[in-house]
Amino acid sequence: MENLSVPRNEPLPDVHASLGKLLQLVEMCDVEAALSGVPESYSSLMQRAFDAFVHLFDRVARQLPHHDALALGAHVQQRLLPLLARSANAHRWYSKPRGYAGDFVTIARIYDDCAEGSGPVGELIDRCMLDVPAARAVQNRRSLLANEIRAEVMRIGGTTRIASLACGPARELFDLAGTLPHSIVATLVDLDADALAYCATQKLREAEILLVRANLIHAGLGRQPLALRDQDLIYSIGLFDYLGDGMVVKLLDLIHSALRPGGRAIVGNFHVRNATKAFLDHVLDWRLVHRTEADMRRLFEASAFARCTRISYEPLRINMFAEGIKA
Repeated sequence: MENLSVPRNEPLPDVHASLGKLLQLVEMCDVEAALSGVPESYSSLMQRAFDAFVHLFDRVARQLPHHDALALGAHVQQRLLPLLARSANAHRWYSKPRGYAGDFVTIARIYDDCAEGSGPVGELIDRCMLDVPAARAVQNRRSLLANEIRAEVMRIGGTTRIASLACGPARELFDLAGTLPHSIVATLVDLDADALAYCATQKLREAEILLVRANLIHAGLGRQPLALRDQDLIYSIGLFDYLGDGMVVKLLDLIHSALRPGGRAIVGNFHVRNATKAFLDHVLDWRLVHRTEADMRRLFEASAFARCTRISYEPLRINMFAEGIKA
């Protein structure tokens, strides 16, 4: 590994020791699997070792100069790639078969929370991957948005018009089947035709579902029309942390124009406190724009909304959701 020019008190040896312990446990599990199966005690040990490594790696990478963080990250990635190949989910996150890590299949699989891999040890590695804080936060946001949708329907007290931008599998919406007291008209917008085809197979008898294929970047830049108007709620949970500030403001303006007076926007973003950030950046090449509450308020203030009215969080406080109301 390239020598790192870091202060002597940086805990780099701890990172290497933690990584070595994790890889040693994988080898031990492989031996046990070949003999009689992986003992539950080994499974618990590996999950704890993986969690400890992810958090330590993140903490150390944040302290390093950028060049040194890249060097450490490249070394860690090289050591861990064989493990990723054995985990069905991590392999998908890294290989990006649809061009980016967070496609609708990836998100649906995270929601399903079903560990799969090559053999019992591969499944165990996959369970560790699905338990990282970022994946758990994605799972948590599903119910948070479902509750926001339900609350909006209750507030309106009649047919509610809702739009989801970059909808993906839209599980937060379809989870509401049989629970809504009033009808909704839900417009699901995504660039991926397969994501929309997936949504077309889902059932929500209380809703009229409209599927719109659109490039939201082009729509935000005024290059493509987006036929949305008089919406009560527009939300996006997995788009804004792929975008720079300028594009976020343009999309907030677009959302504002599509809301009725009093309508709400809710947009999600990964928070900088995400203890999985270094793992996402350096190991999985899943790079997201992490933001703070101040960042989200600043973006809303720069948009037609003029202010952010509320910020909420899923239980791990890794995914935050900023709200704006159209005056």
